[in-house]
Amino acid sequence: MSRYLGPRLRIVRRIGKLRGFTRKKPFRRSFRGKGPLSGKVIPPGQHGLTKLFKSRESDYLIRLKVKQRLRFHYGLSEKQLRRYVQKAKKIKESTGQILLQLLEMRLDNIVFRLNMAPTIVAARQIISHGHIHVNNKKVNIPSYLCKPKDIISVVMKEKSLKLIQKNIQESSNKMNFYKKRLEKTLAFVLFKLKMVPNMTTALQLINQGNVQINNKKTTSPQTICYIKDVITVLTPEGSRQIQLNNI
Repeated sequence: MSRYLGPRLRIVRRIGKLRGFTRKKPFRRSFRGKGPLSGKVIPPGQHGLTKLFKSRESDYLIRLKVKQRLRFHYGLSEKQLRRYVQKAKKIKESTGQILLQLLEMRLDNIVFRLNMAPTIVAARQIISHGHIHVNNKKVNIPSYLCKPKDIISVVMKEKSLKLIQKNIQESSNKMNFYKKRLEKTLAFVLFKLKMVPNMTTALQLINQGNVQINNKKTTSPQTICYIKDVITVLTPEGSRQIQLNNI
């Protein structure tokens, strides 16, 4: 099978989120009913909802999905993945660990990890268009295996520099957005206000239902706190209450 060029959101709905595969998110394909499946993504196809309610997956299906996640994430064909596995088996160490090391040392993956491209697919295009140098030499092969101490740089051309700078800036803005959002989550607020000694204790208290927001019990550490909220922590010694707008 050749490298996949079809609809990517369909693959994400089937095997889970792949950050290096696409930036799209299946928000409109989530289950809107009540219960433990609320908010989960519905698999593609006519019988997607039936598959969502299926309680148990076979061992073969689990292993198949793991293999597909590797293949789609790194943009490999079936033949390429087989060659990497054969190469990893020849080395007298953990085959799985060596396989991941070989895949992570691919040039397209490294360009993606350096935030020079939003996805590995975009990194492949940047490399094949000649925007990347390795050890001051032009390399246009996405599958090129880098080595430790290799120097990866951008071609000193206005077009190349603008493209990479734009991608890095977008990645930085995205990280700042998630950082600010993380600072508003319930678990982080408890730790920041020194109501708990560490994040582990905060997660335990929330999961046990010992934390209330505006006198309502919550068990989700990702709950967003607002300025007018009142947080109450229940402990064996008593309860402690803090209003966020007074801090």
